[in-house]
Amino acid sequence: MSTQSNPDRLKRLAYIEDQRNQKPGHCNRFLHVVIDPAFLREPHGAQVLPKLTELGCKYELHQQSSPSTVTFYRTVPTKVTATGTVSDTRVDEPYAILLLDGASFVTYVQNHQLLAIIRSVKQGLLEAEPCGDKLDRRLSLLVFGLVSYCREHRGCVGRRQTEQALTELQLYEDISHQLLETDEQVGTFVAQLARSIAERPYKQQQEERYGGADQGQYFGNEKKGCVRVEGLAGLQQLFQAQLIKIPSVTLEIAEAILSVYPTLNALMEAFRVAGEQHAPNLLASIAIRRAGGPIATTARKIGPELSRKIYLLYTSTNPKQEL
Repeated sequence: MSTQSNPDRLKRLAYIEDQRNQKPGHCNRFLHVVIDPAFLREPHGAQVLPKLTELGCKYELHQQSSPSTVTFYRTVPTKVTATGTVSDTRVDEPYAILLLDGASFVTYVQNHQLLAIIRSVKQGLLEAEPCGDKLDRRLSLLVFGLVSYCREHRGCVGRRQTEQALTELQLYEDISHQLLETDEQVGTFVAQLARSIAERPYKQQQEERYGGADQGQYFGNEKKGCVRVEGLAGLQQLFQAQLIKIPSVTLEIAEAILSVYPTLNALMEAFRVAGEQHAPNLLASIAIRRAGGPIATTARKIGPELSRKIYLLYTSTNPKQEL
């Protein structure tokens, strides 16, 4: 049977390939970093291309609408459908980087022009998008060599004036900033942002798969040591994994506790019923089976000290409580 006569198999193979390409390490090769040539000038740009090459991202040198800017887009891998057609998609990412040298930054701050310059850059990036596909990019500002410039030109701009200008950017335009002094720092920042953008679809998929519908938090992942909980299934295994993380609690001790209190909710209810006077020793008399075998005449017990530690861990409201 030919592959073209089996569309279900093609869809399955395409799905597997998509999932593999989204994973960290694989996704980097589908991200394209578009760099304005001015961004690579000395003394700040020497490490950008080596860092991106090391990461495995593709890069392109094109003159941007605003000098010294970097933009990003990803290509969805080419697929051959059951009808033999080929599809390839470009997806522009809503992120960009602008680099200003220390002298230009100081001039803009002194003349109260920084906010207007940033707005002009964002507008230029927006207008450079294809018609009907406007993308409001989130801009990261890199200020290179500000500390060095201020040391050579003492009194050129005050710290309060600088902080006020950067705060305005954050409040009015949601601009994050970095004050960098070496080309190594510039290259590292670009590579770190590129990797984060490349892994964004994978992290969004993980959040949708494992995150709470309202909380949007991770309650699981695909790592080997993760316990997956669906409804009530997996709660006991999760409780056991949690107990083992407590110092001095071995697998045998955790299994002994679970034999009496199979869930954390059951243990907390027992603590509540026992009251503050007796709850710290609630687990002390529980016998421990050795390696899953029968309880011998010389069986160990959890004991009052470990029982007290477990009680305090789950009930104390003091953030500085010592166990």
